[in-house]
Amino acid sequence: MFTIEDYEIVIFPSSDKDERWLYVRFPDIPEILTGGSTIEEAIQNAKEAFACHMEALQKQGKKIPEPKGKLMYA
Repeated sequence: MFTIEDYEIVIFPSSDKDERWLYVRFPDIPEILTGGSTIEEAIQNAKEAFACHMEALQKQGKKIPEPKGKLMYA
């Protein structure tokens, strides 16, 4: 079974200048979109969203998407 550490995540700020929000996406799992007002909150919400999504897929008998690898940025 895969864990959240196996997947790449992308964290990006809201495009609305007045909104202080960070979005979190999993490129390999496009169904998950979450976020938070701080980096800590965004990561915690991503962990919860990932766990809930994996549990739902298992209950539905659906295949867990395989991670395609992590990209490195410098």
